[in-house]
Parts: sequence; structure tokens; C-alpha cells
Amino acid sequence: MDQPKTETILRMLVLLSGGNRYTVPELSMHFSRSKRTVYRDLETIENAGFVINRAQSRYSLNLCPGQTKKLHRLLHFSEEEAYILYRALEMVKGGTSVNEQLVRKLNALYDFRALSHLSIKPEMEIVHTLNEAILFNKQVNLHSYRSSHSETIADRIVEPFEFLPEYAAVWCFDLLDQTCKQFKISRIAEVSVLNSSWQNQTLHRVPFTDAFRMSAPSIHATVKAELSLKAANLLREEYPLAEKYLSDLCASESIHYLLSIPVADFHGIGRFALGLPGEVKILGPEEFKDFLREAQKKMGL
Repeated sequence: MDQPKTETILRMLVLLSGGNRYTVPELSMHFSRSKRTVYRDLETIENAGFVINRAQSRYSLNLCPGQTKKLHRLLHFSEEEAYILYRALEMVKGGTSVNEQLVRKLNALYDFRALSHLSIKPEMEIVHTLNEAILFNKQVNLHSYRSSHSETIADRIVEPFEFLPEYAAVWCFDLLDQTCKQFKISRIAEVSVLNSSWQNQTLHRVPFTDAFRMSAPSIHATVKAELSLKAANLLREEYPLAEKYLSDLCASESIHYLLSIPVADFHGIGRFALGLPGEVKILGPEEFKDFLREAQKKMGL
């Protein structure tokens, strides 16, 4: 079996074992495969010894104890092992992005069964609910969304369609503003899936998003800066997608790097530069230098 098909079969096994039942068209859309191919995938799963429940043209895995053990061996972790991993990750202080990503990936595999005692449960449930809405093309209500931009706390009716890396935010079409926006998961109090389906799918587009996770219809500017070793290390750790825009600078006494990076907005890279005084030397453009000077005035610097 080729690798892409193997990956799809494994993902389908996880989905079908999660307690929900799916139609062939839903599986076809979820895995971007033809209906005929989905039928062949289901047959492959049955040939491997799993029992598929076909009640009312909806499919799920009918797992007896022996098959459950077989599936757990296939996915490497039992539910108890997954829970131990969750607990270990929860104890890691500081909540690094890698740590959070591992928790989310484990949660996606084990269908929220190991989250009952975790403090991060609300955020995981929000991701899960949004993922279900994306899968079934449903509109949702983001309850009490805390917006820093408008400085308001209000419900937002949106059409979610794609997550940002590490599930930090979700791209949605905002029905009120009629535009695509990203909404941070941590600022959502709760998510309710509505009965209404997507009505603006042709407008679901992810705009240009820079390495600092700022977005705009197109590139706003290219910022050039000289970074110390400390600044370059922090850039790689906090914004991994920025690494490809770094290059070495030859220096006789110290190690420095040249950063030349396209940005959608000055706020993201501005926060990075202002947070490292003496470690980042801005080379251009002048518009960004003016932005930093105004920001420093507001900060009383």
C-alpha cells in the first residue's frame, strides 16, 4: 500500500472510531477522495479485520474488545497511555508552542476521551467543535469573542473554514463584515454549531499571512534588519516560518544575521523588534522606522 493511501486509511480509522457516524459523501469531502475510492478504503478496513457499521447509510467502526486492542496497537497508544502523555505535557511549565501542538495532535487522535481532567479542556473542545463545523460546512456562533482590534466582547456569526498553524486561530468568513478574518482560539468563550450551512464558500480565501501571523490582502512591505545571535535564536523559536528569510552576516567580532522578510502589517514584527532593544537594528523601510518611533512615543520611551 502506498504511503498517501496508508495515511488516509489510518486517518479514516481514527475518524470512524470516534463515536460519530459518517456518510460516504462526508468521508469523500473530508479526505478529498472520490466516493468510489472511499468505498474501496472502507473495504480495505474490513479486509484488515475491522467491522464497519452501515446503519442508515452512515458508517462507523463497530469495535469489539479484540478489535479495540488491535486499533490501539496500530495507533501506538492506548487511551490510558494517551492520558498519561496528556498529564505529562500538562505539567510542563510555560506552555511552549510545541507542547501545545503535541497536546492538540494527541487530542485529535483520541477523540477527547482523555481530556476530562485537564485545565485546557475548554480550548480543546472549541477546536473540536470548530473542526466538526468545518467538516460539515456549518456556520457557528463564537460566543463572547474578545476582540483586541475593536475592544469589544460580542458574539460573532461566522463560517469557519481553515485553522492556522498549531491551532492558534481559525480563519472564518464574518457574516457581519462580509470579510475573511482570523479569530484566536484563546479569545473564544464557547462555540455553538448552527443549523445553517455555509452560504459564502466562494469567498472563503486565506489572505497573505506573514511569519508573525499577521494577515492582509497582499504584502504591505519588506522589512530589512540586522539581528544579533540572541534575536535570531528567538525569531527561530517564536516564529519558525521566519527562518527562511534569515542569512548570515560576516562580522569580525560577533555573529549577526540579516533578516529580509515580507510582512502584512508592522504590528507583528514591531512587537518583536521593540521587545529586543539593542538586539535588532532596523535597516528599512523608512515607513517601518516611523512606525517604531510612534510606538516608542506611546510607550513613553
